[in-house]
Parts: sequence; C-alpha cells; structure tokens
Amino acid sequence: MIRRDALRAVALGGLLFGVAEVRAESYPSRPVTLLVGGAPGSVPDVMIRPIADRLSTALGQPFVVENRPGAAGSIAISALLHSPADGQTLAVATMSQAVFNTYLFAKLPYDPLRDLEPIAPLVTGAMALAAHPSFPARTLEEFAALAKAQPDKYLVAIPQLGSPPHIVGLLLDRALGVEVTMVPHTSGADAVNAVVSGQIPLLFDAPTIISNQVRAGKLKALVVTGRQREPVLPETPTALEGGFDVQGEAWIGLVAPRGTPPAVVQRLNREVSSVMERSDIRQAMAGLSFRTLASTPEAFRALIEADHVKWSAVIREAGLRLE
Repeated sequence: MIRRDALRAVALGGLLFGVAEVRAESYPSRPVTLLVGGAPGSVPDVMIRPIADRLSTALGQPFVVENRPGAAGSIAISALLHSPADGQTLAVATMSQAVFNTYLFAKLPYDPLRDLEPIAPLVTGAMALAAHPSFPARTLEEFAALAKAQPDKYLVAIPQLGSPPHIVGLLLDRALGVEVTMVPHTSGADAVNAVVSGQIPLLFDAPTIISNQVRAGKLKALVVTGRQREPVLPETPTALEGGFDVQGEAWIGLVAPRGTPPAVVQRLNREVSSVMERSDIRQAMAGLSFRTLASTPEAFRALIEADHVKWSAVIREAGLRLE
C-alpha cells in the first residue's frame, strides 16, 4: 500500500511537472501586452520598443506596447494587476513604480513587494548634474563648496517631482551635505530650456537629455552619478572620481502579476536575458544612456528589496510626499 501510494505520488509529480513544462513551451499562446506607464516617446516607451520587437521574433507572438500614462505610473500597474496572471500581460516597471511610489504616496493602490512578480531587469542608467556656462563651479567639489556656503540659494531644474532624477538628486545632495532647491518642470526638455536660457543655473537629469547641449557649449556637465563614465559625456567624471562616495542609478525592468506560473516567468527571463545580450540592443540602449542588465528573477527580486531599503531612507529624510 505504502509503495503503491509513493509510486502514485511520483507519477502525479511528474505529470504536474510536465504540465508546467508544456505551459512554458507553449507560451505565449497569443499576443502579449506590454504596459508602459509613460506616454509614447517617453524614456520607458522608447527603451522597450526594440526589445519588444526582438521578443516577438524569439517567442513567435507579437509583444504589443500599450501606453497607460498617468498617476506616476500607477495606472499601468493597476491595469497589470487586474489582468490574469498568465504571462500574457506584462508591465515595464521603472524604479518609480517598483520602489519610489511606495514612499511618495500615502494611498498607493498596489504594493510592489507583494503584488508584482519580477521577471528580469532590463537597463540601468545614471544621472548627471549640469550647469549654465556662467555658473562659477566647474567640478562637483566646487559646487559643493558653493552650496555649503549659501544653503538653499541655488536652484536645480528637474523633471517632475518624484521622478528618478529628483530622487537620485536627493541622494547626491545628502552625500555632499548641501541644501538646494529642486524646481520641477513638466518635462526634461522644459528643465533643459530653463537652464540653457539662464532662468535657473543648474540641471539634474539623464546624460542623454543634456549631452547635445554640452557638446554645443550651452551647458557644462559637472558630474555623473553612475559607477562609470557615460559614453555621451566621456569627459565628465563620476562622483566617486570627484572624491564623493555616492552612486545613484535608476533601472527599468519587466514584471508580471504575482502568481504568474514559475515556468512562464523562467521562460520569459531566459528570452529577455538573451535579447539584452544582443549587440544591437546594447548599442540601442547605450544611445539612451542605459547599460543592459541580465539576472535571474530571484536576483531581480533581491535588487528591488534592497532598493526599498536604500531609497526609502532618502525619501523619508527629505520629507517628500506627493498626493
């Protein structure tokens, strides 16, 4: 009797394993929707489209980008969580959606750590501090000295409140021990124009946003916040090179609703990782000041959890809340 039950259990386990494998190998069974929390032409939108094209080819079904902008990305994540957990609807999750929003909004309609199934990280990118050519500082050290001497005097243009440039900027300010006034704008282009025109002396945003203006002599870049120099700003040192122990990058990844079958998650992770290793994708991402990433779903979950610890401290210390 015991032996017969044991054999039955083994057979059942094998059957279930086979079902999981069939699900993974037959996935996707129809077009896959990729929800993006930004408008067409936004950074996440531009970033994901060549990746979606390669995934369509690799998996034999269209990966269709669907833009759901608004509410700091919450609309897209809410749409994801109201979809079946079958891998047919995925979301492109920025660090804002997966980390920052938890501490910026009192009534966030989702819990990233509870509700999202991490699939794979896609890219990571640093920020840059730039200034109008007339600004007296030429280096991060000189800027820190000026800002310490006159707290809250200097204005820094940023995109929207709570955006990655804003939060990474707070990290840099904390590391430098300075107090500046962040001035939000409706877009990165508006922030750049405010500094180029001389209305505001400083700008904090992604390197690609400012690189053309730096080459034209309309802005000067003081520092980048990543672990290495940026290809579009090769002459600009990192904060570490400038003597400050600070590093701030913002990543974007792919997530599914919690409860998505593990076999589907693993299949997606393998295909996404393969796409991100392609030379054409690496080159396309470098043009957006991104480095490609590849890791397991478990490692991606660990990254998200670690960033909740890191960035919650920055946001809470700054007393930043959005409603």
